[in-house]
Amino acid sequence: MAATALKQVSKKLKLLPDNLIQDVENYIDFLAYKHSQESDEIPQWHKDEVFKRIKLNKKPVDAFTMIDDLDE
Repeated sequence: MAATALKQVSKKLKLLPDNLIQDVENYIDFLAYKHSQESDEIPQWHKDEVFKRIKLNKKPVDAFTMIDDLDE
């Protein structure tokens, strides 16, 4: 994915309300799963992680908070 597209997605994610972030992560997991069914390019560990997140409905990792915590 082009760096410009990643920046645009990042900006849009930052503008979303917190309650929609889980929906976005679930949709990304769904897309990864769907793609994994069509292609063998996704490693098995990634497929396992997607299945685990879907099954547990795990709260997404907040990368921004993680970065802030590292600075402390």
